[in-house]
Amino acid sequence: MVKKLILALLTSILFLTGCQSIKGVNLNQMVLNSSRIKSAESKMTASWHLTYNKAQVKDKDLLKVLDLLNHAQLTVQTKMQNINTLSLEGNVILQKGKIPFRLYADQKEMVLLIDNATKPIRIPMDNGTSQNEKWVQDLQTKICEPIVKNLPNPKHISVQTKSEKVQGGTVAGYKVHAEIYANEAPEFLLAFLNNLLKNEKAITQIVNAVNELNKATGGDSSMTAAEFKAGLQEFKMQVTQNLPELKKSKLLSAKNYFKTDILLDRNFFERKSSSDLNIASIEDDSGLKGIRLHVENETWNINKPVTAKKIKYSSYLTENATREEFLATLDKKRSVLYKILTSFTN
Repeated sequence: MVKKLILALLTSILFLTGCQSIKGVNLNQMVLNSSRIKSAESKMTASWHLTYNKAQVKDKDLLKVLDLLNHAQLTVQTKMQNINTLSLEGNVILQKGKIPFRLYADQKEMVLLIDNATKPIRIPMDNGTSQNEKWVQDLQTKICEPIVKNLPNPKHISVQTKSEKVQGGTVAGYKVHAEIYANEAPEFLLAFLNNLLKNEKAITQIVNAVNELNKATGGDSSMTAAEFKAGLQEFKMQVTQNLPELKKSKLLSAKNYFKTDILLDRNFFERKSSSDLNIASIEDDSGLKGIRLHVENETWNINKPVTAKKIKYSSYLTENATREEFLATLDKKRSVLYKILTSFTN
């Protein structure tokens, strides 16, 4: 259990930019606010580019997938009514054409409509309560807060006062710029582990939250703060011992990096961001050598009334529908997805 939790913590630090205040801007609050959003609207655009040598990709099906996904784009507009109710509407844009999609989810069902199919896919959901919603958000904060407060800032981070347009309106706040390079990751990780190991209160908070989650999900085991701390110390020792080898890895190169610009409003909610992830040296024998990902996002109507957009239907497919049943709902002449799926038929 301790090892699983440590892996979860490591995953978390890959996505958080830092927590210490800079020029009076509370970056810690920025991260924690993400777990306190009850409703909002947002739009996101992601595009990616793959680097590979066709002659080196031996798997023909993998080559078809790489050719299909290279230079693709994803656009998504989200309406989050509450923690359990939301709708998505967007497009997957490929070189072969555009695949529109819509999704609606609430406490009773999830409905997914892909490429203007004649029938959506409906998946029943477990019923929840507003009390459960509050418990989930509280637990997120309990786990997130002690982690975030012990994260070191990246070496390359700056803050300036800034105003920018978000969904047609002007948002006054702060612009955060951060850069994290893969060759800095080991030292960043060790600094985080050192901070956490010195903070008995944070360790106790994490352990209590994880035990609460484990009990709520039917688990019959628990751990103590001493056990968790011992696991962290063991992991820190392993990282330290393996540091020389880690630094030799092509993956931990300065060519691999994450860069982001984030606009915060005066209440330290993220309102706009532009991020780039570059992985220039993938070490495997698949033939895929690199990935470049660019993501832009805007958020508005935070914790204000938002209505998710339902999908109307008279009949539907279940989550157990066969491939043939799904294909039958697509337009054979116009559907980009139909042409793609049938092209992979042997």
